[in-house]
Amino acid sequence: MKRTLLLFLALSLLVASTALAGDEPAARTYVIKKGDTLWGISQRFLKDPYYWPNLWSNNPFIANPHLIYPGQKVRIYDGRIEIVPEVVEKEKPAEQPAVPEPAKKEPAPEPVEEVVIRTMDTAAGFITLDQIDSAGTIVDATDDRLMMATGDTVFCQMKNLDDVTVGNVFSLVEVGKEITHPVTGEPFGRMVNEVGTVEIVAVNEQVATGRILSASREIHRSHLMVPFMPPQTEISLKKSTRPASGVIVAAKQDKIGLGQNDIIYIDLGSNQGIEAGNMLYVTRERKPSKHALVKTELKLPDMLLGSILILETTPDTATALILKAVEPLLRGDRVVTIDE
Repeated sequence: MKRTLLLFLALSLLVASTALAGDEPAARTYVIKKGDTLWGISQRFLKDPYYWPNLWSNNPFIANPHLIYPGQKVRIYDGRIEIVPEVVEKEKPAEQPAVPEPAKKEPAPEPVEEVVIRTMDTAAGFITLDQIDSAGTIVDATDDRLMMATGDTVFCQMKNLDDVTVGNVFSLVEVGKEITHPVTGEPFGRMVNEVGTVEIVAVNEQVATGRILSASREIHRSHLMVPFMPPQTEISLKKSTRPASGVIVAAKQDKIGLGQNDIIYIDLGSNQGIEAGNMLYVTRERKPSKHALVKTELKLPDMLLGSILILETTPDTATALILKAVEPLLRGDRVVTIDE
């Protein structure tokens, strides 16, 4: 049974684990029943429904981190919960009956919950220099009009016409300001506004013919064409498969301080093992205060500022949603996978 959690009511990764000195306190054991959820267990025993991401991410032995099953056991401590690994006991050899009975195949346990996030509109807002270099361009229309709209026919110059086929759909974007990498200072990409979509209806000798499928504003010659990515309205959470770290390079909204529900762009993508559904922490280097006793170089632990959810990826970048921010996030803040 799949349960959809509303993003704006139910997500936070900033629940700090309590470090306990001395002996471990006594723990209760609870057996998961049908209908239980990670959310509900956290609320029931810790009075904190936002604890469930820690319950999930701190148990790597679970093959599928989205699922819990009836019969699994959890230990409840003061301030934290652990899922008890299943121990497979060897069965004693049974006496062979005169006529062996066919073994009954037990049905697989029904999953209790799959954690699914409902997303918002994530229309393209940033593209890399490589994407710009490979983009097509609207170069003309069927008449002398300066502006085109839905249903109009346009002619498209493509970087590699051999890779274009009838039925391909492209997003039409208007290029905005240049984005430099906050760490290296090198040009990294451009902000873009998505203005519509176009479908290829014919491939000719030098250009492709397209029909405008949608237009949120007027379409002009010189608008770029990038591969269309259907928006994902729901994303299943996925634990990161390998450690990775990068930085925030840009945000969809043109502002300095970023907060919850803002869309951002990071310099990690599928080449670095990042997938839609991954959750990452946002951190910032902590500088020694002016009253620090140590005058030499002092390395302090990074500040944990927030958490983000990956919505879309390209080979070397990703679009993400800020789930939580305890203070404004900035370009250049570090993003790290939660299992790093």
